[in-house]
Amino acid sequence: MDSGSEVPGILPIPGTSARNDRCPVFRHPKFFVLYTENYHKVTRIGRIRMEEESPPIVQKQIAELLRKRKKDYLTVTQIRNGLSAALLKRLGIAKHKSRAGDVLSHLKPYLGTGMSAYKGPKSVYIGFDMSMNEIILDKIRRNPGMSPKNLARNLPMIKKDFIANLNKLLETGDVICTFSESHTPRLKISCKIGGQTTLEERPIDGRAVFKAACEKVGKGQKFVRIHRIREYLDWPGERFDRMLMHLMADYTIELHGGDPSIMTEKEIKDSFTDENGLLYINLTWWGKDDER
Repeated sequence: MDSGSEVPGILPIPGTSARNDRCPVFRHPKFFVLYTENYHKVTRIGRIRMEEESPPIVQKQIAELLRKRKKDYLTVTQIRNGLSAALLKRLGIAKHKSRAGDVLSHLKPYLGTGMSAYKGPKSVYIGFDMSMNEIILDKIRRNPGMSPKNLARNLPMIKKDFIANLNKLLETGDVICTFSESHTPRLKISCKIGGQTTLEERPIDGRAVFKAACEKVGKGQKFVRIHRIREYLDWPGERFDRMLMHLMADYTIELHGGDPSIMTEKEIKDSFTDENGLLYINLTWWGKDDER
């Protein structure tokens, strides 16, 4: 048998020979393979655990790229061109050559809970995990007074979803529409969900913003009231709860109960109740001190 002829992609480790060694070892992109003496059986003796090592590296590089560009999302092609050559090589992605669909299939398993892939009318995007409502609200916050037509440009969603979500925000009063003297519709955020912010003023990474809020509200205390963080951030409830669950999932924070009898109805409502009806009042941040 020629080296690796029975298993595609397997190459002999230098110094071994299928004809001369009783139990030659071959190298595969994901496995080290040991052939038995009669070559009838292949046994895995080790595996390169990309799924264990790559997620934090992939997430970290994408997050740093988004912060550098001051964006919540970028096209897959922009992500590919912005990642390090070493990481692309490790993931089997050819810089400037791999197609967007192939790049996405390589990156998607390693995005974790804090990032998502989005499909737009012309491109596919990767960015921080946000709902469509949050994406629309965020862009209006950055560009108060923009028209719906300009708002729709380069959003990571198809036209049908954009119109449906914008109409929902208008119906709930989260977004207000006025008209200019030229009869052009202009959009802005309702004062009830927070004021407008410029791109330079707005921190990009939600985790860092959440941590900063914990520190500001907690004032050095270990246990921080959840309702106070929620009130301080003034995020849409859906976004706050999702971030809370993401931070719980990777053990960055720990939630605690407490005595609700000394709290107002609003404070209880602004705490966190899980799917089983359990009320959590306080949290503790266990993440790294330098997580920014």
